[in-house]
Amino acid sequence: MRFGIDWITSRRMAGSAVLMFAQLGFSALGQPVDIILPTENHALLSGDYAAFYQYIKRDFEGESSTPWQGGQYGFVRNPRRFGATVLYTRFHEGIDIQPLHRDAKGEPLDAILAIAAGGVVYTNDVPSYSNYGRYIVIEHQFGGCPYYSLYAHLSAIQVHVGDQVSQGNAIGVMGHTGEGIDRERSHVHLELNLLLNSDFEKWSNKYFPRDGNRHGNYNGQNLDGFDIARLYLELNKNPQKTIPEFFQEETTWYRVLVPASTRMDLLQRYPWLSGGQTAAKTWEISFNQAGIPIRFQANVQNVQKPALTFVKFSRYPYALQTRGYIQGSGSNYSLSREGERYLDLISPAD
Repeated sequence: MRFGIDWITSRRMAGSAVLMFAQLGFSALGQPVDIILPTENHALLSGDYAAFYQYIKRDFEGESSTPWQGGQYGFVRNPRRFGATVLYTRFHEGIDIQPLHRDAKGEPLDAILAIAAGGVVYTNDVPSYSNYGRYIVIEHQFGGCPYYSLYAHLSAIQVHVGDQVSQGNAIGVMGHTGEGIDRERSHVHLELNLLLNSDFEKWSNKYFPRDGNRHGNYNGQNLDGFDIARLYLELNKNPQKTIPEFFQEETTWYRVLVPASTRMDLLQRYPWLSGGQTAAKTWEISFNQAGIPIRFQANVQNVQKPALTFVKFSRYPYALQTRGYIQGSGSNYSLSREGERYLDLISPAD
């Protein structure tokens, strides 16, 4: 896609807006994140990752293994070989923390703690209703913006929707509820998320009318988890780090131009994504590899539907590296149907 002088001008204007917004000292850019780990297991901070992450069971090319690396955030599962290169093609949206305490039967006993003060907005106490098993979602305010911690695979939930919790309060007990987890691999799956759409039910009914949505806005599809392990490590080095600063360090994997939507409320929750600008003719959205929106820039191009403007080059299939949102490889790429559906969640068609 070619862009003329209007596009260049709009990019300069957007950059100026971001600079001016930063100079005004917008609160979300100036408040550090205060989070703790959700259990007594703090081995992440000492670099003993094998003692921190719960391993996965892997069978690859005839060899069975139990790598702790599969408990990390990111593309860490389902290896596939392409010649001398092995790609990990399944994305893991949180971190899996192993227990420190078990009873005589091997059941985990670790208390799960709120990573920050906040309000309990959702609990799922019926394990079969979700791959997460029993899980809790807590809303936190950092720099005036809402973020959502999620604690999954619990054996017990000790809070209720509407409860206000302080940092470090016990909210549940580690377990192994949910799909594909046994007692041996008990852990808590932890996420820290952006909320994509405040009317997830409408999107869910549009694309998955037969599935039903038991979890309202706190369905996992509507919670975009960013790399909380990297955030913990960054905060361990610099306790003054803010989430906007953290996002500025993310690598752009692709950019998409989308028509402005009157129903896009993401920028109302996270105005730092666009430098405070809330109105535009179109938006060019930058995404990291996980598909998380990391930057919005106003644009004046006319587009009727989402259009890719950049993809980080790879000779390997993009679908395996972008959660299926982009298809093709090399210079031949396009949005997949799943990618278009995801963009409609972020910026709904009016």
